[in-house]
Amino acid sequence: MKIEEYISSLPESIITGEEIQIQDDSIRDVFRLAGLGKDDTFYHLGCGTGNGIEIALKEFGVKKAVGIDSDVDKILQTEEIAKLENSEFRCQNILESDLS
Repeated sequence: MKIEEYISSLPESIITGEEIQIQDDSIRDVFRLAGLGKDDTFYHLGCGTGNGIEIALKEFGVKKAVGIDSDVDKILQTEEIAKLENSEFRCQNILESDLS
């Protein structure tokens, strides 16, 4: 399946950016389709509680994972994941965040 086909199969709430929690298996599917790996830096825009960051680091071995979310309560829930080496969390508007 191509990434475009996968995206078109997702619920409208995911596409519009409504507050949702993407299932871990779906996150893994997207990472596999993208070929995420050890040479990549992963930015999760709208990271919520950080599950995608944890999966990217532990299961896909990315060199760095950055989670960005404007909801301070969600960022506060990332405390344990933030202890992982090469993880970073920012409480910011994703449109104002430095992605370099």
